[in-house]
Amino acid sequence: MTGKKTTKIILGGKERTFYFGLGFLGLFIEKTGISMDALEDYMKTNPFKAIPELMYFSLVYGYLREDLKPDFNVYKVTDWIDIDGGAKGPGVAEFMDAFRKSMNVDLPASKAEPVKKNRAQTRKTARKSQ
Repeated sequence: MTGKKTTKIILGGKERTFYFGLGFLGLFIEKTGISMDALEDYMKTNPFKAIPELMYFSLVYGYLREDLKPDFNVYKVTDWIDIDGGAKGPGVAEFMDAFRKSMNVDLPASKAEPVKKNRAQTRKTARKSQ
């Protein structure tokens, strides 16, 4: 289930709400020192650190906005990801999909990243044009 700025994903044995938007991004940048300009390179250079950090701060933001103390840390989130299949597991896939969509929501159409078609969609399009 996905809202405009949240998505619910089962991770660590329970459904968790991940937050997106200004608050989460501000918290991530403040705590990691990774700028928005450097985020893509950080993700490519070390996705095994970057993805758990993104997911951790996305979860933590929800707790902080309710004045609650999280009962987990980035290491537990990393363990949950590993148990869920690692970087290619369903939890990470759902999170990254929602994160990418959230990054394009508030951009003007000319600045939004194009939606990448999967191979099956590309083949269908090619067949129709022949």
